[in-house]
Amino acid sequence: VEESFNLQACHDALLHGSDLQSWDHLQFPGAVPRTFLGPLVVAALASPSLPLQLATSSLLRLVRFVVGLLSVATFARLRAAVAAEFGLEASRFLAILTLVQFHLPFYMSRTLPNVFALQLATLAHAELLAGCGYKCLVLLGLAAAIFRCDLLVLIAPIGLLLLWQRRVNFFKAAVATALAALMGAVTSVCVDSVLWQRWLWPEFEVLWFNTAENKSSEWGTLPPLWYSYSALPKALLGGAPLVLLAFIIEPRARELVLASLTFVALYSFLPHKELRFIFPALPLLNAAAAAAAARVLRWKGLARTLASLGLLGLGLASLGATAVMTSASYLNYPGGIALTGLQVMECNSSQPLTVHIGNLAAISGVSRFLEDRQNWKYSKEENLEAKALSAKGFDRLLSEFPVVPGYHCTATVEGFQRLKLQASWPPVRAILSPQIYVLSRAADGGTTACKEDVGPKWNAVVRPEFQVLHSLTARCPP
Repeated sequence: VEESFNLQACHDALLHGSDLQSWDHLQFPGAVPRTFLGPLVVAALASPSLPLQLATSSLLRLVRFVVGLLSVATFARLRAAVAAEFGLEASRFLAILTLVQFHLPFYMSRTLPNVFALQLATLAHAELLAGCGYKCLVLLGLAAAIFRCDLLVLIAPIGLLLLWQRRVNFFKAAVATALAALMGAVTSVCVDSVLWQRWLWPEFEVLWFNTAENKSSEWGTLPPLWYSYSALPKALLGGAPLVLLAFIIEPRARELVLASLTFVALYSFLPHKELRFIFPALPLLNAAAAAAAARVLRWKGLARTLASLGLLGLGLASLGATAVMTSASYLNYPGGIALTGLQVMECNSSQPLTVHIGNLAAISGVSRFLEDRQNWKYSKEENLEAKALSAKGFDRLLSEFPVVPGYHCTATVEGFQRLKLQASWPPVRAILSPQIYVLSRAADGGTTACKEDVGPKWNAVVRPEFQVLHSLTARCPP
């Protein structure tokens, strides 16, 4: 939901500009407001392409590229700091470790508040390694006030570490952090109040929603140790044992590990847990792991040979796990497949249609960048059951319901369900299941359910076919 908000905001900033009444968030605001500062920066960097009149799907790729480029730039700054502190070999290992992991590269180009916060946090980590404690705290204060209030939980252990290292004075550090947070909050209030059309500080409302009201638990809860036994091993992959090794053999990295794990431990008290919440800890843990890898390769003789083989094995295992997770994620966007397929199928029709985008479709690939038909009306109205959908009278549905009274099945869109081990090659296979049902309003008032033998099945395998159809078919009439 948060990613969807930011992506629609990038679209609206690029294509609607000052016409605020056309912006998506005023129609579909979401559970809590989010800041527009990240999307506005991304849109500003992508805006020089507007005279080229790119297709909106190309603009989507450009927006993702800009976000990814910003992430890579901050990562490069961290690598430079690691090289200065632990040596060039550690910097190279940091790049390799991150490359063979799945989650950080996968998220680096996604328009989540967590990613914008991660970019500032990565710069803060670089300043931490470089010994610039005040700059580190200022960056974390800005990120907490603008993008993710939960970075307050990271400021505490980082601040204590800087005090322990005698790199900052307590009162000066507190003032610097507070002023940075105040500056970020004022900027957010000024910009976001205009776009939301009411006075607000988004991150304060998020903080109140998650803590005082504890409403984040409505999105599910997990055990207190979930980050330790599931999220961190899955995110770090082969880097996880290297983090433990760094704590043992690399004294300079020990404090980084302690600060990161303290942040994770404090965050574990919140019942609602997601891996993206602990992203700010991952670059520091990877830096520690890289320092350990560089250190063991300075061993001599048989120890060096065994260490090299161990590092190679960890890298290959991480790469294999990443390949599996990448293939699963590729199949995990049935909403985008459904909307693309529907628009291609109806491309030669000039009939204006109303299309309802269900909740699952809206969070699995649908965005305003994919809404190609100017004479169609797209609705993301929530909390509509099958009977309510029928009463609304939409022409087309991208729905989780296989049966809606008065609608015929047009297609079934399959998506990732689970992985299955098998004796043949490849040893792991993705199992698909119906996720989104494309339904058309029946002129005769009849009903046809989406079943195994009714209508075509669409999935990510045919996505390139949709792209080819888009390029070969004349543009749909406006």
